[in-house]
Order: sequence, then C-alpha cells, then structure tokens
Amino acid sequence: MMSRANHQSHRRAPHRSLGKAAALLGAVAALGCEESGPRVYTAQAYLAEAECLEQYAPIGLVEADVLASTCDAVCLFIDAQLYVSAVCAPYPAEASVEDGGDSAECAAALRAFEDEVSCEPLDAGADAP
Repeated sequence: MMSRANHQSHRRAPHRSLGKAAALLGAVAALGCEESGPRVYTAQAYLAEAECLEQYAPIGLVEADVLASTCDAVCLFIDAQLYVSAVCAPYPAEASVEDGGDSAECAAALRAFEDEVSCEPLDAGADAP
C-alpha cells in the first residue's frame, strides 16, 4: 500500500516536469522573437545591353536587425553581374560595393534606377476596357 508521503510525492512530479517544459518553451519563444538575424538582401540586376533594371530579387543573406530600403542607391557586383539597390547596409559578403558610380556601367545603372527604367514590359492589358 502507498503511504501518504509517497502519494503526495508522486503527484508533485508532473508539476516539476510541467515547470521545466514551460521554462524550455519560454526560452525557445524568446529566441524566436530576437530581432537580429539572417535577412534576405535584395537588389535589381542591371542589363547593360538593354540599359534597364530587372525586378528586385534576393542576392544574399546578411545579419541585421532591420533592412530598410531608404538609403541612396549603390552598385553591387556579384560574379560579374551588376546590381543596384537602395536597401541599406550591411551588404552581402560576396558583393563588392560601388556607391559613387565610379565606373561607366555603374553610373548608367544608377541613372536607370533614378529614372525607374524597368526591363519588364508594360502590361498591354492594363489599359484595356
């Protein structure tokens, strides 16, 4: 037969387990709410032959709290492809950055960005009744 002390001890064990589970769950939730972490950096590829910019697309991951898109446009070179972006630093590690348009190609890309020259065709059906 179980004594009263053993019976009470047996009843408390689940509460200890629940407490540990709650603490673990709280720690996991706190880590999930961190604001800093990997963020997707996006930019527009510049097509020199067409003198236009493609739509924003992911080009790399960066560690940041927030990636604002309120900075001056910069040129980013990755594997000989030129991109333009107004997304603020930090920049992807694999990108070399040119912010003043030192090269003729970068200057042309920054003009296309400023003039909003898109490589995407205009939607022919947009004006249709």
